[in-house]
Amino acid sequence: MRTLFYYPLHAYSRIIRVMLTEEQLDFDLQYELPWNLSEQLKSYNDQELLPVLRDVNGTTIAGITTIIEYLDEAYPEQDLIGRSIMQRVEARRLSYWFVNDFYHEVYYPIMNEKIIKRFKSKTVNAPNPDVIRNALYKIPKYLSKIIYLLERRSWLAGMDFSIADICVASFISIFDYLSILKWTNYDDILLTWYVRIKSRRSFRSLLADNVPTIPPSKNYAKLDY
Repeated sequence: MRTLFYYPLHAYSRIIRVMLTEEQLDFDLQYELPWNLSEQLKSYNDQELLPVLRDVNGTTIAGITTIIEYLDEAYPEQDLIGRSIMQRVEARRLSYWFVNDFYHEVYYPIMNEKIIKRFKSKTVNAPNPDVIRNALYKIPKYLSKIIYLLERRSWLAGMDFSIADICVASFISIFDYLSILKWTNYDDILLTWYVRIKSRRSFRSLLADNVPTIPPSKNYAKLDY
């Protein structure tokens, strides 16, 4: 059986989890803690990073961009990157913008302060409010550009749902889980787009997530706010 090594509140893990479901591929999930990875996962990935995908043919792929490209090449039926060359360029541009810039500027600082530091060590490590505040301050810069695109397109990269929508929505879904986003601060078009994605079959299992000691927000699984 195909296996995805993942952590529910790890954005890269979510992206691949949704992509596999959109590709209609069967897979098992192996729960991993990013700060305490299993020896099995370490044996598959010398960088010791999530996610890791072990395919049915025994191929093991590690790293978010590598797995995205592998799934696109190995299972091209769904065309999640895009049919035309320009669609593929735009889908890659937007998804890698979030995977790289948003991850390092916003997502990781918040997750490290709120979750990783909390569980990584037995000693108490209080979150640094300045780090969190600085990361939160940068969110509107990204989401305003997403809103700009949604005002002009059906989906982020064009007329079709793509890996760009999966990547951005996966990050947003974690902030939704943690009650970090205040939807009233943004144009309704952003929430409408996010609810459309939450309604897809590929997102249903994510909405059932309930991480031990980190319960989801009251609106996390709802399709209306």
